Amino acid sequence: MKTIITSLVCALSLSTTVAFAHPTDEKLKDNRSVPAFESSTYVSADANLRVAIKKNTAERVYITLRSSEGVVLFSETIGKKEMAYAAKINVKDLNDGAYQLEITSGKDHVVKKLNLTSQQVETQRVVTVL
Repeated sequence: MKTIITSLVCALSLSTTVAFAHPTDEKLKDNRSVPAFESSTYVSADANLRVAIKKNTAERVYITLRSSEGVVLFSETIGKKEMAYAAKINVKDLNDGAYQLEITSGKDHVVKKLNLTSQQVETQRVVTVL
């Protein structure tokens, strides 16, 4: 008798859980749609450019680094199934100047401007008396 009552209670609780469940739509609280991806870009201690992307939808994401003249220096495509991605872009060999990092996916488009400058090396003269 206890097993029948336990089974009925479990079935009743499961049916009420399923009855009140509703599909979630991909909207934020203020009625904007959720972006296809979130990205962060920063410069590491060894002067490399780090790009991290977390995808919210199964769409392709394209990463492109261009010079100020529009020449593509780095290009990467993130597949539909890959939901997280991290890249390390070596910019040590690039000349000083303005660059542009584009991250696109469908209707979402992020452009980050980069400015590379080299610091002048100062020689210091040390005089010692013996």
